[in-house]
Amino acid sequence: MVFLALVSGETSEQGIAAWLKEQAWRLKKVFGYRRGDVPSYSTIRRALQAVDRHELEAGLAQWASQLDGAATSEEWSGVAIDGKRLRGSRVEGQAEALDILNAFSQQLGIVLGQREVGVKTNEIVEIGPLLEALTLTGRLVTVDALHTQRETAQAIAEKGGPI
Repeated sequence: MVFLALVSGETSEQGIAAWLKEQAWRLKKVFGYRRGDVPSYSTIRRALQAVDRHELEAGLAQWASQLDGAATSEEWSGVAIDGKRLRGSRVEGQAEALDILNAFSQQLGIVLGQREVGVKTNEIVEIGPLLEALTLTGRLVTVDALHTQRETAQAIAEKGGPI
């Protein structure tokens, strides 16, 4: 239910709870629960706090990899690697918002992998571990000017990407 609220544009725990309450009648039909109640704000908050972020990210990356591998791939389908600052991710006491380095499948429209870019580092350091987790054979990999480094080009070529 939280996922449905997120893809509907809700970005906060309170927004998710409000959306669930608003959509309770539809959710009851879809999920088949008997009572008309949906999870409250405090239940949603506790549930989200119990989620192991790294385990969730690993599971999503594995799912994306399986989906990517099962798709009928065009020759030289594209993977775009780019960094993004996550809007709304800055919390009090933190200097800046989160920066994430993503590998995006242009064919499937999904993120195949991502790495958090630390405050005291940059994307160049994180692209190596991101590339290690990807299958690049037969893929055209695009990067922005920041990543026009010999080490990056060599890592892409070693993983089967074009030279």
